[in-house]
Amino acid sequence: MEPTTQHFLRCAVHEALNAENDTAAMELLAILADAAKPEVLRALPAAQSIVDGPARDYHYWARFIREHFIPFMTDNGRLRFTSHELFSWIENHGNLSLTAGDIEQQKDGTFVFRGRISAALSHLKQSGIIYAPAKGRDYAIDAS
Repeated sequence: MEPTTQHFLRCAVHEALNAENDTAAMELLAILADAAKPEVLRALPAAQSIVDGPARDYHYWARFIREHFIPFMTDNGRLRFTSHELFSWIENHGNLSLTAGDIEQQKDGTFVFRGRISAALSHLKQSGIIYAPAKGRDYAIDAS
C-alpha cells in the first residue's frame, strides 16, 4: 500500500476515535494491519521429477528457452541473465520433467542437458535472439 494511502487511513482512524466511533476505527485499523503484513514467502518447488527417455537435443532446449525462460525474464523486467541463472531456473522449473537421458553424466561429471543447453544458447545467439561475447556466460535478450 502506498505511504500516502496509509497516512490518510491513519488520519481517518484518528478522526473516528475523536468522534468516538470505535467500530469505524477498528475497521480502518484492520485495513492498515492487512497492509502491514509481510509478504508470504513461497515454498520451494517440489523435487524434480525424472521421466524415462533419451536426452533432448539442443533444438528442444532452444525452443524451451525461447518460449518459457525468455518470457519469464522479460515479464520480470530483466533483459540480462547468466548461464548459471538459466540452469538454476531449469532445474527448479515446476512444469518441466527432465528425462533419464538428460541427467546422465558425461565423463567430466556434468549433466548431458547442460551441454545441450549450452548448444541451444549458441544457436539462439546465432539467431539473434540473445547476445553474448564469444565464450561468454552473460547474455542479453533482444528487446526488439
